[in-house]
Amino acid sequence: MDKKVVIIGATGLIGNALLHDLIQETKVSEIRIFVRRKLDGLPEKVKQIITDFSDFSSLKDQVHGDVIYCCVGTTRKKTPDLNDYRNIDFGINIGMAKLAKENGIPTVHLISAIGASTSSRIFYSKLKGEIEEAMKELKFDNCYIYQPSMLIGSRTESRPFEFIGQKLMLFFEGLRLLSKNEYHSIRAETIAQSMVKTLGQEIEGVNIQRYQEMIR
Repeated sequence: MDKKVVIIGATGLIGNALLHDLIQETKVSEIRIFVRRKLDGLPEKVKQIITDFSDFSSLKDQVHGDVIYCCVGTTRKKTPDLNDYRNIDFGINIGMAKLAKENGIPTVHLISAIGASTSSRIFYSKLKGEIEEAMKELKFDNCYIYQPSMLIGSRTESRPFEFIGQKLMLFFEGLRLLSKNEYHSIRAETIAQSMVKTLGQEIEGVNIQRYQEMIR
């Protein structure tokens, strides 16, 4: 099996774990990553396209393969302006997915979040819901939407409040105050492994992946 894949958000927590899993995956012959700055130490099978995502039309010819992984996400700390926040989370994920659809890529994977809903009063959850709905409207042959709760893993950037949240989540889970349901914390590496395992075994239609689906 000779698979070519595209990753958007390869420097993030999940995207980076996914990148390294795909590098080790023998069935993948080419990985295209779209990044703002070049990453060092990557093998030849990884093709880096440097972009600030300001002009999607200029990227169209570079977006081709069998699968696109949309893992872009920001935070209120990094992007306090809500319009800028939306332009990153919605604009980049959906903008690149549209190019993939136009170029005939049949499968898309989207990192969303538990509680995503267009009717939510919480900005984050509402935005994630809007991204999910926009992705569904593109009608990929195979669409995987991941809805994790608290992510466990080490980031390259410092996020002290997230670090504390991770520790508290693990503590409560250790006391069995949180059942192993969709709100259970999950490691970024586990999500990445779940995404890779569908290669060549895609299920047609929209597939929502919550905690139980991702750990199987």
